[in-house]
Amino acid sequence: MERPVIYFDWDGTIADSMPLCIGEISLALERMGLPPMPVEKLKACNGPTYEESVAVLGLPAERAGEFLRLRKEAEMELVPTVQQFFPGIRGMLDELRSFADLAIVSNGLQEYLELSTRVMQVEDCFVRLQAHIPGKSKAEALGMLIAEMRPERCVMVGDRLGDITAGKANGIPTVAACYGFGNDEEYNQADYRVNSAEEMTALLRKLLV
Repeated sequence: MERPVIYFDWDGTIADSMPLCIGEISLALERMGLPPMPVEKLKACNGPTYEESVAVLGLPAERAGEFLRLRKEAEMELVPTVQQFFPGIRGMLDELRSFADLAIVSNGLQEYLELSTRVMQVEDCFVRLQAHIPGKSKAEALGMLIAEMRPERCVMVGDRLGDITAGKANGIPTVAACYGFGNDEEYNQADYRVNSAEEMTALLRKLLV
Protein backbone atom coordinates (compact mmCIF):
# COMPACT_ATOMS: atom_id res chain seq x y z
CA MET A 1 0.00 0.00 0.00
CA GLU A 2 1.23 3.49 -0.85
CA ARG A 3 2.56 5.45 2.11
CA PRO A 4 0.25 8.22 3.34
CA VAL A 5 1.45 11.82 3.48
CA ILE A 6 1.28 14.14 6.48
CA TYR A 7 1.45 17.84 5.58
CA PHE A 8 2.74 19.92 8.47
CA ASP A 9 2.81 23.62 9.06
CA TRP A 10 6.24 24.58 10.46
CA ASP A 11 5.99 27.58 12.82
CA GLY A 12 3.76 26.82 15.79
CA THR A 13 3.37 23.15 14.82
CA ILE A 14 6.89 21.76 14.55
CA ALA A 15 9.00 24.75 15.64
CA ASP A 16 8.33 26.80 18.76
CA SER A 17 9.49 29.82 16.79
CA MET A 18 7.90 32.62 18.81
CA PRO A 19 11.22 33.68 20.43
CA LEU A 20 12.76 33.73 16.95
CA CYS A 21 9.91 35.82 15.52
CA ILE A 22 10.13 38.36 18.32
CA GLY A 23 13.91 38.51 18.11
CA GLU A 24 14.20 38.89 14.34
CA ILE A 25 11.55 41.62 14.06
CA SER A 26 12.97 43.51 17.03
CA LEU A 27 16.41 43.40 15.44
CA ALA A 28 15.06 44.52 12.05
CA LEU A 29 13.21 47.47 13.60
CA GLU A 30 16.33 48.46 15.54
CA ARG A 31 18.40 48.40 12.36
CA MET A 32 15.77 50.56 10.67
CA GLY A 33 16.11 53.12 13.45
CA LEU A 34 12.52 52.57 14.61
CA PRO A 35 11.39 52.37 18.25
CA PRO A 36 10.56 49.00 19.84
CA MET A 37 7.00 47.72 19.46
CA PRO A 38 4.82 45.89 22.00
CA VAL A 39 5.57 42.20 22.25
CA GLU A 40 1.95 41.29 21.50
CA LYS A 41 2.19 43.05 18.15
CA LEU A 42 5.39 41.18 17.34
CA LYS A 43 3.76 37.88 18.31
CA ALA A 44 0.92 38.60 15.88
CA CYS A 45 3.47 38.36 13.04
CA ASN A 46 4.08 34.67 13.70
CA GLY A 47 1.79 32.97 11.20
CA PRO A 48 1.11 35.60 8.55
CA THR A 49 3.40 35.85 5.54
CA TYR A 50 6.35 38.25 5.57
CA GLU A 51 4.40 40.64 3.36
CA GLU A 52 1.36 40.52 5.66
CA SER A 53 3.53 41.31 8.68
CA VAL A 54 4.18 44.79 7.27
CA ALA A 55 0.50 45.65 7.73
CA VAL A 56 0.32 43.89 11.11
CA LEU A 57 3.11 46.15 12.37
CA GLY A 58 1.65 49.24 10.71
CA LEU A 59 4.87 50.07 8.89
CA PRO A 60 4.74 52.72 6.13
CA ALA A 61 4.57 51.24 2.64
CA GLU A 62 7.70 53.06 1.53
CA ARG A 63 9.75 51.15 4.12
CA ALA A 64 8.25 47.72 3.46
CA GLY A 65 11.08 46.56 1.21
CA GLU A 66 13.70 47.63 3.73
CA PHE A 67 11.88 45.85 6.55
CA LEU A 68 11.47 42.62 4.59
CA ARG A 69 15.16 42.58 3.69
CA LEU A 70 16.31 43.28 7.24
CA ARG A 71 13.88 40.81 8.78
CA LYS A 72 15.13 38.05 6.50
CA GLU A 73 18.75 38.89 7.36
CA ALA A 74 17.98 38.90 11.10
CA GLU A 75 16.06 35.64 10.86
CA MET A 76 18.90 33.82 9.16
CA GLU A 77 21.35 35.20 11.74
CA LEU A 78 19.25 34.05 14.69
CA VAL A 79 17.99 30.63 13.56
CA PRO A 80 21.17 28.73 14.60
CA THR A 81 20.97 29.95 18.20
CA VAL A 82 17.27 30.73 18.79
CA GLN A 83 15.25 28.16 16.82
CA GLN A 84 13.73 25.41 18.97
CA PHE A 85 11.19 22.58 18.91
CA PHE A 86 8.11 22.06 21.02
CA PRO A 87 8.58 19.19 23.52
CA GLY A 88 8.52 15.71 22.00
CA ILE A 89 8.70 16.82 18.37
CA ARG A 90 11.88 14.98 17.40
CA GLY A 91 10.53 11.67 18.68
CA MET A 92 7.20 12.33 16.98
CA LEU A 93 8.87 12.89 13.61
CA ASP A 94 10.96 9.74 13.94
CA GLU A 95 7.91 7.63 14.70
CA LEU A 96 5.64 9.18 12.07
CA ARG A 97 8.14 8.78 9.24
CA SER A 98 8.24 5.05 9.93
CA PHE A 99 4.81 4.74 8.28
CA ALA A 100 4.22 8.04 6.41
CA ASP A 101 5.96 10.58 4.22
CA LEU A 102 6.23 13.97 5.92
CA ALA A 103 6.12 17.33 4.14
CA ILE A 104 6.17 20.95 5.26
CA VAL A 105 3.74 23.56 3.89
CA SER A 106 4.71 26.93 5.35
CA ASN A 107 4.30 30.68 4.99
CA GLY A 108 8.04 30.92 5.67
CA LEU A 109 10.81 31.44 3.15
CA GLN A 110 12.60 28.51 1.51
CA GLU A 111 15.98 29.55 2.88
CA TYR A 112 14.51 29.72 6.37
CA LEU A 113 12.99 26.23 6.16
CA GLU A 114 16.17 24.73 4.76
CA LEU A 115 18.34 26.34 7.45
CA SER A 116 15.93 25.46 10.27
CA THR A 117 15.64 21.79 9.33
CA ARG A 118 19.41 21.57 8.91
CA VAL A 119 20.18 23.29 12.23
CA MET A 120 17.61 21.14 14.04
CA GLN A 121 18.97 18.04 12.27
CA VAL A 122 15.61 16.94 10.84
CA GLU A 123 16.19 17.59 7.13
CA ASP A 124 16.08 13.82 6.56
CA CYS A 125 12.56 13.64 8.06
CA PHE A 126 10.80 15.54 5.26
CA VAL A 127 10.32 14.59 1.64
CA ARG A 128 9.34 18.17 0.71
CA LEU A 129 9.72 21.69 2.10
CA GLN A 130 7.06 23.87 0.49
CA ALA A 131 7.71 27.52 1.27
CA HIS A 132 5.36 30.45 0.71
CA ILE A 133 4.69 31.12 -2.96
CA PRO A 134 4.26 34.86 -3.62
CA GLY A 135 0.72 35.57 -4.75
CA LYS A 136 -0.55 32.17 -3.61
CA SER A 137 -2.47 31.27 -0.48
CA LYS A 138 -1.47 28.35 1.71
CA ALA A 139 -4.54 26.51 0.40
CA GLU A 140 -3.28 26.97 -3.15
CA ALA A 141 0.26 25.91 -2.24
CA LEU A 142 -1.08 22.80 -0.50
CA GLY A 143 -3.28 22.01 -3.48
CA MET A 144 -0.33 22.25 -5.85
CA LEU A 145 1.71 19.91 -3.64
CA ILE A 146 -1.11 17.39 -3.34
CA ALA A 147 -1.54 17.43 -7.13
CA GLU A 148 2.18 16.77 -7.55
CA MET A 149 2.50 14.04 -4.90
CA ARG A 150 -0.93 12.45 -5.52
CA PRO A 151 -1.19 10.60 -2.19
CA GLU A 152 -4.03 8.13 -1.66
CA ARG A 153 -4.32 9.24 1.96
CA CYS A 154 -3.15 12.49 3.54
CA VAL A 155 -3.84 14.94 6.35
CA MET A 156 -3.01 18.59 7.11
CA VAL A 157 -1.64 19.53 10.54
CA GLY A 158 -1.27 23.10 11.79
CA ASP A 159 -1.86 25.55 14.60
CA ARG A 160 -3.56 28.47 12.82
CA LEU A 161 -6.82 28.93 10.95
CA GLY A 162 -4.94 29.31 7.66
CA ASP A 163 -3.60 25.77 8.04
CA ILE A 164 -7.02 24.35 8.81
CA THR A 165 -8.78 26.18 5.98
CA ALA A 166 -6.01 25.06 3.61
CA GLY A 167 -6.72 21.44 4.43
CA LYS A 168 -10.48 21.86 4.19
CA ALA A 169 -10.19 23.69 0.87
CA ASN A 170 -8.42 20.62 -0.49
CA GLY A 171 -10.85 18.13 0.99
CA ILE A 172 -8.47 16.44 3.41
CA PRO A 173 -8.71 15.82 7.19
CA THR A 174 -7.31 18.54 9.43
CA VAL A 175 -5.61 18.36 12.83
CA ALA A 176 -5.14 21.35 15.12
CA ALA A 177 -1.88 21.49 17.07
CA CYS A 178 -3.37 23.11 20.17
CA TYR A 179 0.05 23.56 21.79
CA GLY A 180 0.89 26.15 19.10
CA PHE A 181 0.09 29.81 18.59
CA GLY A 182 -3.60 29.71 17.68
CA ASN A 183 -6.70 29.90 19.89
CA ASP A 184 -9.80 27.81 20.56
CA GLU A 185 -11.81 29.63 17.90
CA GLU A 186 -9.23 28.53 15.32
CA TYR A 187 -8.65 25.06 16.75
CA ASN A 188 -12.37 24.27 16.81
CA GLN A 189 -12.50 24.56 13.01
CA ALA A 190 -10.31 21.46 12.66
CA ASP A 191 -11.58 17.89 12.41
CA TYR A 192 -9.33 16.83 15.29
CA ARG A 193 -7.52 18.54 18.16
CA VAL A 194 -4.36 17.43 19.97
CA ASN A 195 -2.48 19.01 22.87
CA SER A 196 0.98 17.47 22.56
CA ALA A 197 3.38 15.74 20.22
CA GLU A 198 2.55 12.43 21.91
CA GLU A 199 -1.17 12.90 21.23
CA MET A 200 -0.34 13.88 17.65
CA THR A 201 1.59 10.66 17.08
CA ALA A 202 -1.21 8.49 18.46
CA LEU A 203 -3.93 10.26 16.45
CA LEU A 204 -2.05 10.21 13.14
CA ARG A 205 -1.21 6.53 13.55
CA LYS A 206 -4.89 5.82 14.20
CA LEU A 207 -5.98 7.86 11.15
CA LEU A 208 -3.41 6.61 8.65
CA VAL A 209 -2.26 3.11 9.55
